[in-house]
Amino acid sequence: MLSVLLGITDPNPALGFWVFFACIAMPAVALVYLLVVDRNTLIGATERPDDSVESGWIDKAAAGSFMDLILVLGVAATVLAFIPRELVIDLKLVLPAVIALGFASFGIRYLVLRWKG
Repeated sequence: MLSVLLGITDPNPALGFWVFFACIAMPAVALVYLLVVDRNTLIGATERPDDSVESGWIDKAAAGSFMDLILVLGVAATVLAFIPRELVIDLKLVLPAVIALGFASFGIRYLVLRWKG
């Protein structure tokens, strides 16, 4: 509603409202579910989900992928420090590459931990 009132959606305010509503509805419902629903009211829910095997895999994979990112970014910063300034690197591609590297590292580590059992 705020985007319609501020004039961000000029051509058709109703369409703009519904597009924003469609984008915000599911995250809002998920947030309300997380904040309102008590685990004790769910049938079959584990009492301590943080003590599960899967939680341990996630913790190990996240820690390992963080170390991978630190290593790769440190090496990249060192290499880039010695490259001449004439070389142009498009910075719009750097952050998506770092995010993709983090996703890949976490996913591979999680699958390996899961496969080992």
